[in-house]
Amino acid sequence: MPTLVRFTATALLVVVAAACADSRTAPSTPLSAATDTLPPTTDTPPPTPTASMRPSATGPHPADGSSLASCKDADCEVEVRAGDRLRIDKRFGVQRLTISSLDPDEVTIALLGFTGGLQVEGANVSITGSCVNGRCRDEGKLSLAPGRSARINNLRLELPYLSGDHAVLRLTPR
Repeated sequence: MPTLVRFTATALLVVVAAACADSRTAPSTPLSAATDTLPPTTDTPPPTPTASMRPSATGPHPADGSSLASCKDADCEVEVRAGDRLRIDKRFGVQRLTISSLDPDEVTIALLGFTGGLQVEGANVSITGSCVNGRCRDEGKLSLAPGRSARINNLRLELPYLSGDHAVLRLTPR
């Protein structure tokens, strides 16, 4: 009986270890014959980090880390999460970018800009203008996915990495 218990615990450990492994942590040799019977996963591998990001076990480290303030000059590469707000210098015609949501395939970004000052290209773009008490502004949103870029006025947006609850957003002036 003790041998059966040890075998069950060992088999469970092998199955749990195999289920938790991914392409970044999996050893180059199989854990045991038990892993050969697991069904293949249908998950697509995460996008390859760009040269400016240093890979780690938890994903790439963007050039500016998580310092959202580094995006003020519209030239940054930062880790973002839902709810993060990036203030942009007004010379780019956009006051703020807010990460509305992170979905498995894309990030939704809310925009706040000056009236008539937002020219946006990208996926799922919507822009509305409003005036209250003589103060006018544009509001909108767009979607961004790895491999697709977007543009707000003279500001280019890219998403080199997206995984779970965080992503890497790159802004560059054009």
